[in-house]
Amino acid sequence: MGEAATRPTWQSFLMTESVLNDLLRRVTESGLLDDAQIDEDSVIGAGHLDAAGVEVEVDLDPELDEDDEPDLDAIMTGLKDILSVSEDRWRAIVEEVASDIEDALDDDELDADVDLRTDLEAIGVGVFADAIIVVFAGETSFPDALVHVQLTPELEVEDIEIIGDDDEDDDDED
Repeated sequence: MGEAATRPTWQSFLMTESVLNDLLRRVTESGLLDDAQIDEDSVIGAGHLDAAGVEVEVDLDPELDEDDEPDLDAIMTGLKDILSVSEDRWRAIVEEVASDIEDALDDDELDADVDLRTDLEAIGVGVFADAIIVVFAGETSFPDALVHVQLTPELEVEDIEIIGDDDEDDDDED
């Protein structure tokens, strides 16, 4: 088998193109994103997160490197669900994220005058078949970092990670 078995084939390339074109078509027809386009292995565009009242960059990732057939229906459902999340559910997500961060950080690591509930602003959304990532910027609380919040398809908080500029530099070097 050797080296030839690890090279992408025309068939896999065409399947990738087909999946991305199908996802782009679905997104365009849905009207959920503005300026939707294919970017490498995902579909990107701008969306309006109604409950937060902000425009966000959206990245729909069908995870083409996985062995399973991409679940485009789940990705489209996740996109619709996060962009149209109710204000009550959105406030509950932000509250849980803020509380978890406050509990995890020492008092001296977070400015006591800053309320995370109003400082954190959604700037991006990544949608996968089995998860949604919301990226928050905290202009005052985390000026050099972003807060990545992983949600389940049911929009329950699953994981929170604060990623600073230093962390991204480390990833680029690997």
